[in-house]
Amino acid sequence: MKKSLYLCLCASLLICAVDVNAQYHITLAVRQATFPVYWSCNDSVNYYITTNAYSAGLSIITYDGHGMSTTSPVNNGGGYGYAYQYSLYESAGTYSEKHVLLNGTARVDSVITKNEFIYCNTVILKCFNDVLGTGIYDSSADQFMTIPIKLQVSVNGVISDTITILSGFNYPIYGILGDIFSFKMISNPVGMSLTCPTGGVIYDTVKATGKTFTTKYFGLKCTGAIGFDLAVNAIIPITGISDQSGDIYVSNFSCNPTNATVILNFSPKYSYCYALPTPSSVSGNTITWNLIGVSTTLVKLCYFVVDNKGLLKVGDTVNETIKVTPTTGDSDPSNNIEFISDAVRAGCDPNEMWVSPAGYIPSGTNIKYTINFENTGNDTAFNISVYDTLSPFLDPTSIDIVMASGVMNITQYNQDGYNVVKFDFPNINLLDSSHHGQCDGAVIFTINTKQGLANGTKIDNRAGIYFDYNDVVMTNTVENIIGVPSGVATIGNSSKVKLYPNPVSDELTINMDNGRYSTMSITNTIGQVMMTQSLNTLLTKVNVQALPGGIYFLTLRGESGVKVMKFEKL
Repeated sequence: MKKSLYLCLCASLLICAVDVNAQYHITLAVRQATFPVYWSCNDSVNYYITTNAYSAGLSIITYDGHGMSTTSPVNNGGGYGYAYQYSLYESAGTYSEKHVLLNGTARVDSVITKNEFIYCNTVILKCFNDVLGTGIYDSSADQFMTIPIKLQVSVNGVISDTITILSGFNYPIYGILGDIFSFKMISNPVGMSLTCPTGGVIYDTVKATGKTFTTKYFGLKCTGAIGFDLAVNAIIPITGISDQSGDIYVSNFSCNPTNATVILNFSPKYSYCYALPTPSSVSGNTITWNLIGVSTTLVKLCYFVVDNKGLLKVGDTVNETIKVTPTTGDSDPSNNIEFISDAVRAGCDPNEMWVSPAGYIPSGTNIKYTINFENTGNDTAFNISVYDTLSPFLDPTSIDIVMASGVMNITQYNQDGYNVVKFDFPNINLLDSSHHGQCDGAVIFTINTKQGLANGTKIDNRAGIYFDYNDVVMTNTVENIIGVPSGVATIGNSSKVKLYPNPVSDELTINMDNGRYSTMSITNTIGQVMMTQSLNTLLTKVNVQALPGGIYFLTLRGESGVKVMKFEKL
């Protein structure tokens, strides 16, 4: 996205004018304290804007934080000008607005304002690291959490939802007047315990229609209990003919500082160029970082490799493995390793979405979406919002946050019959594109496809990214299809073949009761043949360690015809 450079930016609601020596300039831009009450949840943020002088040709155009704009004439205030402006929002979050003063058609001044918008009956849930141990959030000492934590939601004592919270969650509550909502934490980070609320449960009640909201806090403090939970996630925005770059996010879902070793085995089709921070060692296509004291704060590693051989072509497959150790003593070692399989592309957009597994999947599959965003402009991005309108074939109640690159608030709502999830990064202050490695961010989440979907059902997804008051930047579209890829035979109903273990990490065993299958092939979900092998015995072991994690189809061929079996590679 591209941003204009403004000379005077302030963090408060009132922003000073760019050029106070101009004939006309904005002297005040404040949010009005009172709000109209609507039956609809759509509501407006209202502004009172004044200018140093009045002219019949003056007007104010306001660009809000989700791509819309409104224009109002400047009125004569007797020696000064004034205008009332508004921005209409449909979801809670932190927004930036840009107010531009026009003299006729000429733009003569502008200011930027920031505000937090609340959405009807909303419980604002916040989760913080209670450094002082008081059970009361103190902005001077405490920090909002960036570790995913699960909450169980109940209405009048009946469980109704499960959500994942990082820093904050704007949860809209609907129902009959007096319905009681409760929010209970059901997953604690390793080595941490609740300091607030008393009893461990937050309560709120549906009130009269209108704008009612409360902010309530979960406080967590380190107990000193032994344990750690390392995790690694990778973002590969560029896999090109001549180079590849990526970010690795390392986290410890525990408050206990833990030394960690991160090992990246990148494709031998590339050669090492550089990485930040400086690696502990580089040997061939292996980069190693030794990290000291990883705790609740994300550690970001950036790397850049180049193709010095000039052999890569569009469509070539590139595989990487990223691993964080130690695994001994890790409370959940399943998230310590990530396999990445990507295709070389001629051009790459840093604002991109990925889905895993991609292509064909069975109904009810848990899929992972990764959304990467990058400030490609020449000025800081203060607030960023990512909107994802979910496919009707996805289960919105199953969303589980894997990682976010910074403090992030979540809002889920329904608009025009579609389920929307909004990831809000308030005050992210993402640097401009000249600061490599400091101008991008990401969010990763998982979600289930609905059960019972017909074969051939397409599940498309793309996201819209708003950088402050700029127009939306749309990501690419990713696609899944329910069923078996075309060209792969129908999976047999009667089986005389055993396939184990399933899921498999290293070695897959094919156990047949006769020798009437003579060859096997392994195909990924988009129909690419990853491996072939002859079958000369009834018991065959296949090394699948090099395969990226995901769903695969094993196809057996021989005198008995064709048989297809599905397995998962961890």
